[in-house]
Amino acid sequence: MEKTTILLASKNDKDRNNILELLINQSNFLVSSVVEDDFGLVWSTMKLQPNVIIMDSCLEDTDTINLLPVIKRNSPASSLIMLCPSDKPVPMERVLRAGVSGYLVKSHDTPNIVRSVQCVSLGGLYMSKTVRSEVANFFLPHRIVVKDATVPANDIIPQPILTKTELQIFLGVLLGNSDEETANNLNMSVGAVRNSICQVKKRLGLKNRTQVSMYTLSKGLIEWKDSFIRTGKDAEVGNG
Repeated sequence: MEKTTILLASKNDKDRNNILELLINQSNFLVSSVVEDDFGLVWSTMKLQPNVIIMDSCLEDTDTINLLPVIKRNSPASSLIMLCPSDKPVPMERVLRAGVSGYLVKSHDTPNIVRSVQCVSLGGLYMSKTVRSEVANFFLPHRIVVKDATVPANDIIPQPILTKTELQIFLGVLLGNSDEETANNLNMSVGAVRNSICQVKKRLGLKNRTQVSMYTLSKGLIEWKDSFIRTGKDAEVGNG
């Protein structure tokens, strides 16, 4: 089994050692480099092209987020996890626009570092509980309107119902599963999965599967459970 390669960039000795201790105990992880400054982060990214980069939000008194365009340009396939102190949060809009897939608050999220790497390496999002509402607000429009509707444009459209099957499909999206994996898990064809995704996007008036996934979270149809995502127990769903 191919290992997930990880680059860790942290200037704090205690933080760095705590994270390393958690990572090296995973047989499917390989920490390919540990750096402490901006130059080391950019150089190691270019040289190693790691699957996952875990980085402090600030290195050498520099806002690391300003380096992310360079990092993504040199290693576009790398998934990014940002570590932030609780007293210096980074605005979520900046984080998401920069392409960060994981956001952890050092004071209480560090023990979940393994889960975050597993999630983002599969293409999913892994966000601290403290910022999840901001994440949903970033992806979702303030209201959804129907084109050519007879109701006033500012009216809010009633919440559409998603079937149980559709919710399971978008649960797979949030977990970072491929369409093929979701199809296998649900005993469906890949074409049926993709058709369902297209139909739901059209029904909700949203642009992509990420926006739909965030919609299901914001409406409680799929819920955050600790660090994972699950289908909401009390969600109102149709038959399907």
